[in-house]
Amino acid sequence: MLDPKKRRLHVNGPMVHKDIRSETTYTPTETLESLHADPEGQGDQQYAAKHQDTDLFREPFSVRRVRKSQGNKLTAMLQVRNERGRYLEEVLDDLSEFVDEIVIVDDASTDGTPDLCRAYPKVVRLEVLEKPLFAEEWRLRNALWHAAAGTSPDWLLSVDADELYSTEAKKAIRALINQDHADWIAFRFYDMWGGRTHYREDELWGLHRRHTASLVRYMPGYPYFYPQQNHHVPRLPLPCTVLPGISTELKVQHLGWAGSLEDRVRKYLRYKRIDPHGEWGSLEHYESILDPEPRLIPWKEDQ
Repeated sequence: MLDPKKRRLHVNGPMVHKDIRSETTYTPTETLESLHADPEGQGDQQYAAKHQDTDLFREPFSVRRVRKSQGNKLTAMLQVRNERGRYLEEVLDDLSEFVDEIVIVDDASTDGTPDLCRAYPKVVRLEVLEKPLFAEEWRLRNALWHAAAGTSPDWLLSVDADELYSTEAKKAIRALINQDHADWIAFRFYDMWGGRTHYREDELWGLHRRHTASLVRYMPGYPYFYPQQNHHVPRLPLPCTVLPGISTELKVQHLGWAGSLEDRVRKYLRYKRIDPHGEWGSLEHYESILDPEPRLIPWKEDQ
């Protein structure tokens, strides 16, 4: 995700890195004649007239016009399965404070999770699968993406049912989406371990040391797709990676490992069952889940 050609700037306070690549890899889809018929496309006409004979102008005018610097709708999308009694209720409470809409695909839950989701007014679409797709995660991600895209979003926030955005991240997110130059936003995710006071950091656990893109501008007509992996599928479609983006220092707590030892053992066994040969992930990483004395660092929400 990170491009070496970056400069630092501030977006409403937090330090971010802006990807300053000036071109993408696709070609124009509208003609200059059609743009002259649209009085709202004057800026695009001038840009196109200047660059139509160069390689710099490769971006569809329709994509350029969808980039709005104000009034963007923020839609959170989640895939859930048997989340009652865990973190989902807290996550939905949290999301309801700072997003406009929520879209959920329930992966054939058997514990009443859909009823919990229906209790939230901002859940505008809930699709409940009859047969689970957990063992084919790319299909589940794809189903969620299409469900969310069907609600006409401006920005999509991909959230797991055990993730909480920091107070600073929630305050900054409107400024981050109400701009017209970047199409994805990345955060630092922290694997909380055995509670919420410490996160894990060692040679195998360093998610927070890199940036993870979880927020993306939705552009109708852009080719979105996920890699056909059964496990560890990226949360955003692969073509998003070629678009310009912003990597922030804003924090997200991942609570998937914050529960009891028994809970972590259950996840370990599930990973080994789904991916016994390490086809989609690292067997060494799976085994490290059972480390009796992991290196833990005190959590601090502020920068």
